[in-house]
Amino acid sequence: MISSPGLGSGLDVDGIITKLMTIEQQPLVNLTQKEASYQAQLSAYGNLKSALSTFQSAIKTLDNASLFTGVKASVVDTSLVTVSATSKATVGSHQIEVQALAQAQKIKSESIPSVTDTIGSGTLTVEFGTYNSDGSFTSNPKTLPKTVTIGSDQSTLSGIRDSINTANIGVTASIVNEGSGNRLVIASNETGLSYALKITASDDDGNNTNNAGLSKLIYDTSTGGTSNMSETVAAKDAAIVLDGISISKPSNTIKDALEGVTINLLTAKVGTTTSLTVAQDTTSIQTAVGTLVTSYNELQKTITSVSNYDKDSKQASILTGDSTVRAIQTQLRNALGSILPDKAIGELTSLSQVGVTFQKDGTLTVDSSKLNAALADPTQNIAGLFSNNGLATKLNKVVTDMLQNNGLLDGRMDGINDSIKTLGKDQEMLTNRLQDVETRYRAQFTALDTMIASMNQTSSFLTQQLAKLPGSSSN
Repeated sequence: MISSPGLGSGLDVDGIITKLMTIEQQPLVNLTQKEASYQAQLSAYGNLKSALSTFQSAIKTLDNASLFTGVKASVVDTSLVTVSATSKATVGSHQIEVQALAQAQKIKSESIPSVTDTIGSGTLTVEFGTYNSDGSFTSNPKTLPKTVTIGSDQSTLSGIRDSINTANIGVTASIVNEGSGNRLVIASNETGLSYALKITASDDDGNNTNNAGLSKLIYDTSTGGTSNMSETVAAKDAAIVLDGISISKPSNTIKDALEGVTINLLTAKVGTTTSLTVAQDTTSIQTAVGTLVTSYNELQKTITSVSNYDKDSKQASILTGDSTVRAIQTQLRNALGSILPDKAIGELTSLSQVGVTFQKDGTLTVDSSKLNAALADPTQNIAGLFSNNGLATKLNKVVTDMLQNNGLLDGRMDGINDSIKTLGKDQEMLTNRLQDVETRYRAQFTALDTMIASMNQTSSFLTQQLAKLPGSSSN
């Protein structure tokens, strides 16, 4: 019995079937190659779509009217103040003098030998307000009195410090070692005259005014008040002179002296004036225009990479001659090179007027000097050129139509995906048919192999029998 194809007949059955199946599989190879081509097209369209999205982001920046209302604030002497501005600020120049910086009040206790010495337990109440010239104290209407309880297990100098800080009542406590002893220092967390401290005590020893127990920490310099702590730093408002007008503020960060401008006071220097300028923020506009040019050129590079034809190698790219790519290029070039209608004489109507032009290779370039000149000219409506139904608005709509669902790109990609699905079904059907073909070939050649083997055996038998006949030669 023959156990392996070809052993009985001498035929290379496996080799013959392999060669026959190679021929049979050619249609499947063609389908696989076609699918690979479609997948490459999808990838190319995906890259193109990504580059278009990046380009649209640059367009949207220029289509935002707030870009052209932006201002920036600067100051000549940054050692005195620093400044920043929002779009609410008005363009102009100002003179500023810093006469005093706002301070937070600090008070200290008497000297205590050790931080572990027991002071006392009870309750401390902290109020914020203003000590008036008539000796009275006016509570700050923005705050309420705040209380911290000092337990018997926290009655040491260090324990009282920790209790105050843990209570988060608007002050910070610290211990200063002066060499011969330790003092508890309490500082208001806010600057300004209206955040001066008033501290009273409800002492567990029953006497809330003597200089013993928690009473060591009371502080009230108003008329009739008691103070067992002393002031080390006085509460103080900031004082500036802005354009000849004296201004007093509780903080060194002043946000309401000039609308839209924040002034941070750094150094007080009486008699020294510096210039503060609020101007249009042209830097942001220059950056936005530059980004538009760069992103468009990157888009062009992507388009070239997927559709270019190399004349030297005579090699086409995956989307060479593609009508969708040509449509995208044409629409973008037309939009970028368009002229705005219905503009008054002398108004900006094209990108070329602000230095943005096409080069011979189809990329954009920007003439910085021409752009800067347009930005420096108050008669030129840069905002109208780009936003508020300007060129950026129109260009944004063109790209949106390309990128939207069922748009130019998605429609083409959907068609390719449908083709890939169809190819997948064809490949599956063909693969199943090829399996049947190979099974049939193997059955046929196995039968042929068996038949030839049988014939060979019969031939051998007859030869042997003929040799035994009388008169047969040894040959």
